[in-house]
Amino acid sequence: MAGSDERVGIAAAALGAVLCAITVWVTVEGAPGGHPWLEALARASTVGVPIAVGIYARGRPPFRRFGTLLIAAGFAWFLSTLAASSESLPYSVGRVASWAVEVGLLYVVLAFPTGRLPARVDRLIVGSAVLTLLLLYLPTMFLVEQYPSPSPYAMCDSDCPANAFMLAGSEPAFVADVVRPLRELLTVCFFAAAAVRLGYRMSSAGHLTRRTLAPVFTVASARVGVMAATVAVRAVDPGAALVPVLSWLLTLAVPAMAIAFLVGLGRWRLFVGGAVQRLAGRLPPHPGPDDLRVALADAFEDPGLEIAYWIGDGDGHWADAAEIPYLPPPGAPRSVTEVHDGGRKVAAIVHDPALAEERAFVGAATSYAVITFDNHRLSAQAAALLRQVADSRARIQATADDERRRIERDLHDGAQQRLVALRIKLMLTADQLDDGSRDGDPALLRTLGDEVDTALDEIRSLAHGIYPATLDRGLVEALRSAALQGPLPIVVHAAGIGRYPRELETAVYFTCLEALQNAAKHASGATAAVVDVAEEAGELRFEVRDDGAGYDPATAGEGMGLTSMRDRLAAVGGRLTIVSSPGHGTRVRAVIPVEPR
Repeated sequence: MAGSDERVGIAAAALGAVLCAITVWVTVEGAPGGHPWLEALARASTVGVPIAVGIYARGRPPFRRFGTLLIAAGFAWFLSTLAASSESLPYSVGRVASWAVEVGLLYVVLAFPTGRLPARVDRLIVGSAVLTLLLLYLPTMFLVEQYPSPSPYAMCDSDCPANAFMLAGSEPAFVADVVRPLRELLTVCFFAAAAVRLGYRMSSAGHLTRRTLAPVFTVASARVGVMAATVAVRAVDPGAALVPVLSWLLTLAVPAMAIAFLVGLGRWRLFVGGAVQRLAGRLPPHPGPDDLRVALADAFEDPGLEIAYWIGDGDGHWADAAEIPYLPPPGAPRSVTEVHDGGRKVAAIVHDPALAEERAFVGAATSYAVITFDNHRLSAQAAALLRQVADSRARIQATADDERRRIERDLHDGAQQRLVALRIKLMLTADQLDDGSRDGDPALLRTLGDEVDTALDEIRSLAHGIYPATLDRGLVEALRSAALQGPLPIVVHAAGIGRYPRELETAVYFTCLEALQNAAKHASGATAAVVDVAEEAGELRFEVRDDGAGYDPATAGEGMGLTSMRDRLAAVGGRLTIVSSPGHGTRVRAVIPVEPR
């Protein structure tokens, strides 16, 4: 694309140079006297300056369309310089082209800087001007013997060449009496309306647009004044000395307008370049979403600038930095630039329409928005993880306290009481033996042995609740042993399972045990359960499923059992998933990364 633009610019410059040379030659050859070379340079500037400014504008993406339009206008304005010729045909072509030049200049002024007419009223002004050209200007080329003089586009006065397009036998009187004054008045009104429109756009637009339009508004307003003065003076005294001066001012207003375009574009570029530098200086080292919005609004002087962030995935929604759903503010029309990070929608920047195609703004805003959003997202995730860790630690601490109290209670109420009773019986037996009241009683001693066995069983049962002894023989054996004692018929399938760190096997065992207990207590209508355990691709996967009535996880919420399972698995780097729906049972799935054995 860049190479193509460069070739178009070179071709336009070469053709513009040729047309300027032809303009100089025609003007010098047709000059009646005075300063022909000075006049020739002035006429050539009406062609060369617009083309040069158009080439500059076309090299900037926001102004490419306007630059192309201005180059085409410069080529068209070349035809009006033929009015400087002393020959009838080129002179007549130049005079007719000068009428169209006014309409083209009107269009270019209203289309600055985008190359498009921004509003319906602008199109109405240009359309009315075109209609006036078709009805009041072009038909007269076949009815007049001489074109009106003096003219800003011709150097002759009373000795101008005849109209080469004259078809009527004589010039109708109504042309000079009605048509000519009416069309000149309408032309002044059209340019006055254009100046008013520029003023209105400046008052209602952002700072950047005001800076860009100010030079064009100044020149356009001055040209309206000169045009009105020219029409008035020529109507009162066509031979007045002021008429040639005003005519030359109108002629030079064309390159002056092109220079105003250039100044406006230059002010645009300076503002945008400075804004990008200001943006970098105003952002803190680790900006948040609101910091970015304030910095962009200040740097580009757009107080209404807003940033919305995309929350969620495909079915997400726009929200502000506080994750409150975003609604576009009412008022003046705004442009929206969406920010994507790869294929992921990140943010939307609502800003001044003048910046919509400005690469510097879009590039800077997009880069900073992606970085800021990622920082904000990572900070939010880190905060959420910290909250989860804190909550998990609190739950673990509470569980540990509850477990200690349970162990203390079980020891006090069970094994401790039996051991205390056993100690008392032993002391009584010892006292009896010391008194010699009876010889050793084998039955009594056997009774004491039974008490010892019962105490040992209770201690083993208590220890079994802390760490199941069957886990010493491996995870699969422990699960199968638990399945034999379960309240439901349970089948255990295992594939590729070996030995793992103790904390990992414990987490898997108790998670499966909790899932089986939930199935027995909460799975209405469940008749059986299945435990599948397998190691695949460096991950230990297991699933506990039942054939119960199922439920909707989105509405049921999570109890302490599921929370405890998630905490156990999170401690060994695992993740838990619940899959269930009414009528289809429940599946508790988990994945834990494992080191290669």
